[in-house]
Amino acid sequence: MKRISVIINPISGVKSKVGVVDALKKTLHSDFEYIVNFTERSNHATELSREAAEESYDAVIAVGGDGTLNEVAKGLIHTKTALGVIPMGSGNGFARHMKIPLNLKKAIQTINAFNTQLIDTAVVNGEPFISTVGLGFDALVGKKFADFGKRGLLSYMQVTTAEFMNFQSSDYKLYIDGEKIKTKAFLINFANVGQYGNNAWIAPSASVEDGKLNVCLIEPFPAHLVPDIIFKLFNKQLEKSRYYRTFLAEEIKVVAPKIYHLDGEPRSSEEDIEVRIVPSSLHVIC
Repeated sequence: MKRISVIINPISGVKSKVGVVDALKKTLHSDFEYIVNFTERSNHATELSREAAEESYDAVIAVGGDGTLNEVAKGLIHTKTALGVIPMGSGNGFARHMKIPLNLKKAIQTINAFNTQLIDTAVVNGEPFISTVGLGFDALVGKKFADFGKRGLLSYMQVTTAEFMNFQSSDYKLYIDGEKIKTKAFLINFANVGQYGNNAWIAPSASVEDGKLNVCLIEPFPAHLVPDIIFKLFNKQLEKSRYYRTFLAEEIKVVAPKIYHLDGEPRSSEEDIEVRIVPSSLHVIC
C-alpha cells in the first residue's frame, strides 16, 4: 500500500476545491492510504511536503496552481517522495507542459497509474523553482497580477494590456555560463518548462530532462507587431520571431534586476540574482 499526502490550497486559481475530497474518495485506488491537509499560510505547503518526505511518504499531491506546486515541490527536491499534481490554478503551466490532465477525475487516475519521471528543477538565489523565472515585462505583469485580486486568463490579459501601454524596455547585463551579454530587452525568461500557463509558450523547445535552462529574450518590438507576437506565443511559434533569442545554459547571473517573478510569484532584489539548473532532482507523477 502506498502512502500519499494531499495538500490543497483552498484559495488558488479560479476553481472551487470543494469537490476534491469527494473525488479522491470515489476515484483514488483503494491501495492508497492518504491524508488531506489544507494550507493556512504562505510556505505552509512546503512545511507539509517536507514532513511527508521525512516520513517516507510515496508521494505528495499538490492541489492548486503553479505557485502551490512550487511550494510543495520545494519540500520534495532530492528526496524519493514524488510530486503528484491535481491542477486547479488559473494557468497550470507545469501541468500542461507535463501533459497532466486538467480534468479532476483524469488527474486522479494519473495518480492511480503512478508512473513517475525524474525531472530537473532550478534555483534562483538559492530558492528552488520548477517552471520559470522572469524579468522585465514578465516580472511587472507577475507583480501586478498578484495584486489584481482576480485570477484567470481574462484577468491576466487585462493586466497585460494595461501595463503594456506604458512599459519601457530596460538594459540588462547577464552572464550566461560565464559569457557576458549586454542587451536591451522587453522581457527575459529562464525556463525549465515551456510555458507560463494557458498554453502561452515562452520556451517551446524547453525540456525538463536536458540539464539546461532555456534563456528566452524578447527584444523591444514595434507596437503594431503585438498581435503577431501574441499569435506566436499561443501557437508555439515564438522562436520564429526576429525579436526572440534563446540560449541553453546551466548558470546565469543577472546584474541588479530589481524585480523578478518566480513561477508567477513576485520577488525583488537590489543585488545580483543567480539562476542555475539542478538536474534530475524531482520525481513527478505524470
